[in-house]
Amino acid sequence: MSSTGKGWAARRQAAVVHGLHRDVMRAAREGDAVRAGGSAGVARAAGYALAALVHLLPCAFLVLGGYLVTRFTILSVPLGMIALDVAWLLRPRVERLPGGAETLTRKNAPRLYELIDRIGDEVGAPRTDLVVLSGAANAAFTTYGWRRRRLVEIGYPLWMLLTPAERVSVIAHEMAHSRNGDARHGLVVGSALYSLDELREVTRFCWQPGDGLSRLAAECLLAVVGLPVRGLIIVLELLVYRSSQRAEYRADAIQARVGGTEAALSLMDALRTRVVPADHFLMTQTLAVGRQDLWAELRAHVAGISEAEVERLCVETGLDELRVDRTHPPTHLRKEHLAALPYAEARVRAQAMEEIEEELATPAERVARGLKEDAQSALYR
Repeated sequence: MSSTGKGWAARRQAAVVHGLHRDVMRAAREGDAVRAGGSAGVARAAGYALAALVHLLPCAFLVLGGYLVTRFTILSVPLGMIALDVAWLLRPRVERLPGGAETLTRKNAPRLYELIDRIGDEVGAPRTDLVVLSGAANAAFTTYGWRRRRLVEIGYPLWMLLTPAERVSVIAHEMAHSRNGDARHGLVVGSALYSLDELREVTRFCWQPGDGLSRLAAECLLAVVGLPVRGLIIVLELLVYRSSQRAEYRADAIQARVGGTEAALSLMDALRTRVVPADHFLMTQTLAVGRQDLWAELRAHVAGISEAEVERLCVETGLDELRVDRTHPPTHLRKEHLAALPYAEARVRAQAMEEIEEELATPAERVARGLKEDAQSALYR
């Protein structure tokens, strides 16, 4: 693309994002922030239609493969087998539990579940079925399995670096995605994206010198099958990104109402100034920690960040690009939106945090051990 074309595309993206932001800000001033942008319009409808098509593809390839195989000709049989293979690859998939995560039950983490239930009641989210503790510097509220059980994932590196009020705020934000109109978290679009993403991983070209010609042929065939898959993912995500950005604004509004405006704003700063350095530390220094306490080393690393570095990270927040092909609006626009809402005191207070820390201590040690083992095994891949 020429520089002129790139400049036009960037200006177009900025105009779209600013238009969305103006709509949300207007709704905030009118006291209608939670319902702002409830309709995603034509793009949202097209996204659902495309997701439905994705779910129909396995049936179509299954029928085509069965028909070709039963023709019993020299060409139809191998083509039918390929169609059946594609049908198998495109089969519906559901999200699984995060790998390496520690399962927390209501029996061994009652205080944590009590806090999550109180947050969920205020948010209006469905009752949580399971909580897992992972090694990701992140948090999520999602569903897993064919029974669509509701799952809260808490990344311990994120949890340990947040204040009690910020912990309430981040859980409220994630649980808000169950009711904020985000198509990516819904059954139709969410499961279609997950199935396509799994298929993208299956069809990734992984051949290396020494694997042999037969493996090369198979990998090339998979890569060719994967091309339309990657195209479908791009189109589907572009159709629902605007809806996802609206949903983020709505989740922010619910988060502020439940956990308080101050904690919501503080959390956004923490995600840049504390969590980003922590994530980099885990990616580069986990193996170097050796037998030392990983969490203690991580905490010391973040605490030792200079004021100049914190200031630089804060400045970067204001330089986030304005793009429509991302699920989250720029952080500085989200903070502006929060500041425009009526100031909210926290409805859910961070209580019994010491007891919750005790409940998480042993699982957190196992998570740290798993991260070290993964870093060690990565050396031999």
